[in-house]
Amino acid sequence: MKSRLGLEAELPVVDIVQEAVELLWEKRVDVIRMFLPAILILAAIDWASQHFFPGDAEAEVPVFHPEQLIFVLASVVLSILMATACHRFTLLPKEGWNANAIHSFGRNEFRYLLRGLQIAVCCVVVFFSVMMSLMALVGPERAIFAVAVAVMLMLYIWSRLSITLPEVALGTKSDLARAWSISKGNGSRLVVVVWVVPIIMALPFWLAFMAEDASGLLNYLAAFGIYLTTLVGLVMLSLSYRFLLDFYEGEEQSQQPQQPQSQSDDSSFDA
Repeated sequence: MKSRLGLEAELPVVDIVQEAVELLWEKRVDVIRMFLPAILILAAIDWASQHFFPGDAEAEVPVFHPEQLIFVLASVVLSILMATACHRFTLLPKEGWNANAIHSFGRNEFRYLLRGLQIAVCCVVVFFSVMMSLMALVGPERAIFAVAVAVMLMLYIWSRLSITLPEVALGTKSDLARAWSISKGNGSRLVVVVWVVPIIMALPFWLAFMAEDASGLLNYLAAFGIYLTTLVGLVMLSLSYRFLLDFYEGEEQSQQPQQPQSQSDDSSFDA
């Protein structure tokens, strides 16, 4: 995608990361008020799931207990509520925060879930298609090569399509074709924003959470850290979306998603 002047945007990854951290720190009072309860609950859900349904280290295949589905559903619902609120927190003016903070699961949250499932299905189809095709060409003995290529392509596609998620959270109608268009030329940079930086930040917490000899308190703190770094990742994605939208569509178009449409959209779904 090119601007009216025929230029292509180059996403400033380092500046995006720095701005995301600075924004959360400068607005830490609002961040604590809006997101700390959700993060504490999400960490408690993960801790409870691991505590009540510990995995078997000797089992070749992870054992899934049907009762864990309750924890999974609760985590997914609350994660979506936090993600959509975080996008609105980053992109809307301050007077729109309270009205668009974490609330009941409404239309925009449902659309956000569907868009996430769309992206996941597309990426899974690409992953298995590429992996099986490459394995047919290079042979099963080079399966690692086929898997590596399929994973890299999947992450590339996932990152480019994810740029549409902040738009959906704001209540703006969008599709995957628009996401692919607006992210053109920034696929590798978006991989860094969506995957590389968040994984690097969360890796110490993941290692602590998965440690077999970790105490219950350490597991909880590790889960808390994972969701805290996830918040940073959501802000980075929102800032990336705003940068690309401002570059390609100008200041006037970039203000359109900031209409508080979510209030009217959610009214029919609120309890």
